[in-house]
Amino acid sequence: MNHARPLIEDFPAHPDGDPAAALARAVHQRRTALGLSTADLAKRADLTEAQIRTIEAGHAAPTLPLLTALSRALEAEAF
Repeated sequence: MNHARPLIEDFPAHPDGDPAAALARAVHQRRTALGLSTADLAKRADLTEAQIRTIEAGHAAPTLPLLTALSRALEAEAF
């Protein structure tokens, strides 16, 4: 059974057009919905916990490699 959900679809970009803020909201909500800590997500995504905190703070540009790693770790579709 595939429970994958689009990572960004439910989170339109910030009214100012900030995709990093949309990514931050999406990652935080999906991570907490899955009951994962930032350390758990970091391990799943092969990132550091500091990188996850940076992403969730809205300070990370949503690049294709980052979206791919996060979508796999969060059991979500990137697009």
